[in-house]
Amino acid sequence: MKFVILFLFPIIAFSQEKDVLITYKAIYNTELPTVKNGYLVISANQKETVYYTEIIKNRDNEVENDENIDATVKLNSGKNQYNYYDYNKDTLITRNDVFKQSKLVKEKIPNFNWVLSKEQKSINETILYKATCYFRGRNYIAWYSPTIAIKSGPWKFQGLPGLIYEIYDETRRYNWLLQEVKSTNYDFNSIYLDLKSQEVITIQEYADLKFNNNDWDKKLLTKLPRGAKIVNQKNFRTGFEIKFEWEEEEVTKKD
Repeated sequence: MKFVILFLFPIIAFSQEKDVLITYKAIYNTELPTVKNGYLVISANQKETVYYTEIIKNRDNEVENDENIDATVKLNSGKNQYNYYDYNKDTLITRNDVFKQSKLVKEKIPNFNWVLSKEQKSINETILYKATCYFRGRNYIAWYSPTIAIKSGPWKFQGLPGLIYEIYDETRRYNWLLQEVKSTNYDFNSIYLDLKSQEVITIQEYADLKFNNNDWDKKLLTKLPRGAKIVNQKNFRTGFEIKFEWEEEEVTKKD
């Protein structure tokens, strides 16, 4: 895969005055293949981060390195889905769509239980190390640089001892590739991160809405041909997260 990575400020000496904007290319090889730009904004003290994506509408005319990217404008445009970490409060807030309804999902900062390997490879003369983890039904492989002290990554990924250059699940269904790192200014008190004015549900409530929603199944059946059946969501799931830790615990108890 092609990497075009720009470092537009001395990232190794992490600035205590500037926020950081890291751009990833998100490639989803799903039933409807999609390529997106992913933007990770990290506060200067690394106590807050926000990650969001935008679909690349015209790949032929794609501008890979836009030095005029304004992180605030992009997050403010439309109802972007995002992942917001507040490390002071041990909280992750995710804005997700569930059956076309936007929900704020709250959980404690998840533990990815990374397994660090001595295996190496290089990208643009940077030595990267391999790490693996199992998270909510998928096995992931990451390549990171321990020389760049950034623990945050795309989507919900966090906790590695260095900047993630590349990460993907073992089936290559979901892929993220580092594109650019630069300084920026971002207002983490933005109204778009004002959680008090919006309904917040737990991660357990989100999983039930998405995968165990009998009311939705009944509504869907009314629009399907007579005799049609709905596959049990407990047996067929799709998306980033397909099995949750409390479900894993229930299986363990039964065994």
